[in-house]
Amino acid sequence: MKTTTTTIRGLAVDVLVIETMHQTASGEVLWYVATILVQNRRTGAQRLLRRTRVPGSGRELAKAVQQHGVRALETLTAA
Repeated sequence: MKTTTTTIRGLAVDVLVIETMHQTASGEVLWYVATILVQNRRTGAQRLLRRTRVPGSGRELAKAVQQHGVRALETLTAA
């Protein structure tokens, strides 16, 4: 089992993308979970935005937040 944590630092909040994946010896993905959290920098309180099981979606979201900032998360909070 492999867990990857990506932290995107902002002015008021940090975005945490935690990806957990389990693969077979041949490289086949058995299961994948990505958890997207927003952490307040001052208080440290974390809020869960989304949990997804689509492989690679956490990496794509992290890239979108790095390119477009926190505005990329507005589509997740509206849903």
